[in-house]
Amino acid sequence: MESQHSQSQGGRAELWIAMAFCGAVVVGWTMEYLVSNRSAYAGTVNPGWLPPAAAGIAIAGIIVQLNGRLRLRHLRRALIWTGLLLMVWVANGLPLDLLRLTPLMPPGVDWLSLATKTLALATAVLLARLALAHPAAPAPTSPVTWYGYAAFVLALPYPVLRTIWALGGTLGLRWSGAAGQGFEPWLACIPWLLAAALSILLVPIWRWVPRRLLLSAGWSATAIVAMIGPAACWSLVTKLPMGGDLDLIGISAWVPCLFYGSWLLWAIAAGAATRSYQLRSAVWQVSSPK
Repeated sequence: MESQHSQSQGGRAELWIAMAFCGAVVVGWTMEYLVSNRSAYAGTVNPGWLPPAAAGIAIAGIIVQLNGRLRLRHLRRALIWTGLLLMVWVANGLPLDLLRLTPLMPPGVDWLSLATKTLALATAVLLARLALAHPAAPAPTSPVTWYGYAAFVLALPYPVLRTIWALGGTLGLRWSGAAGQGFEPWLACIPWLLAAALSILLVPIWRWVPRRLLLSAGWSATAIVAMIGPAACWSLVTKLPMGGDLDLIGISAWVPCLFYGSWLLWAIAAGAATRSYQLRSAVWQVSSPK
């Protein structure tokens, strides 16, 4: 009885911590609007309404969970998952912000934006813990495995087109060489080739691959790509209807649509594949002979 009480207290404390982080994201967003003379790229990644909307929906889900009514569990789950996905979108652009701390990108870090996105990522992790720790229904005994195959297909558009261009093809280009010369630009394909390999590795249960290694790789890759894909798709939604070229001179408009769309969908498929592998491998560990 005492252990159940302490567990309940710990669960409630986790809810209050997640709510506090949601509030911190709103504070960071407010500070961004109050401070002037920020970097030129600041505020160009996500819509301005996104942080308060993500925080508000997540807080609503947390309040429903604090209420503790069983009949509201589906509403709680929907609110927390929606807040989680929107909070990941708020964190979009964080990998590029971190690269600005290195010589790989032009200097000029927007520290307020970096802080808000970092808080958003931490909040998304807390919300994911809440969402996965309190499922609305029991997990299926045989989780599906096709998510990994879907992720594998979605990882291919970028390396396939890059390989065609490196070999001299012009598919999607308005003129030869518009995407760069030689094989040096092709090196950007390596992360996506690794993503394709990881997608396939998440389909079966490998006895020779440590479970924790695959789970760490799967969730890390999902988080990184999820912090790029939504903002990239948002840039398409906002720029293409106005005739914008997304600064990709010499490349047809359908190419970034294919790339950005596949990145967004890969994050979803890879997350589902990782979760499926997590459930299946846990059952296998329990049932396998010691």
